[in-house]
Amino acid sequence: MTASSRIPMSDYLREIKYAVEHIVPTLWHEREELRELEGKVEVAAARAMEVCRRANFAMLSSEDADDLLITHWMMNHDTPPNREWHHLSAEADHFRARLAARAFSTSALAGALLQYAKQGMSAAYGAPGNWPEVRKIGDVSVSVIIRHGRNQAMHWEEGKDPHAGLVECFEKLAELDPVFSKYRERSLAMEVVDLLGWKEYADFERDLLGLGED
Repeated sequence: MTASSRIPMSDYLREIKYAVEHIVPTLWHEREELRELEGKVEVAAARAMEVCRRANFAMLSSEDADDLLITHWMMNHDTPPNREWHHLSAEADHFRARLAARAFSTSALAGALLQYAKQGMSAAYGAPGNWPEVRKIGDVSVSVIIRHGRNQAMHWEEGKDPHAGLVECFEKLAELDPVFSKYRERSLAMEVVDLLGWKEYADFERDLLGLGED
């Protein structure tokens, strides 16, 4: 991109404002729903584990072989304890499946927000070497977090060794929060957006405008 083809950041933001204003509240709504599902998974899994624990305790407490056989039979046939365990296990699996879908939705929205930010930086300033650095989080500037946060979200599944700059960025962020050490395992777009503090469109706009104009 040549200097003459660049767009002032304020103009870029004006063009994308409508889209980003709709993404941000939807993203945080999804994040709240995700947290609720995480709680439901924990509760259902704990209840299933409690049924299993009681059955194991009953077997260990059996006074003779007949008691042990009866308890073992109850947990492996269509009996109330076994039905309860299967019901609770199925409920936990159901919530896990919903959780995975909601996690994908949240991550995709966060990745889209980072894409808008990264595209704005490229449109306004060209190559990353020209991107201004103003606000920092820890030892990492916001412009660097935007760049590598977007790249991590878009490319982590490819199985390739990440760029040295991305590794350096996320290793530094991991000093602030260990979750960022998982940059090889899954998209961390939501965590990056959370770190940036983009709870409203104004937060997003403030950071991009804070990086200056041409």
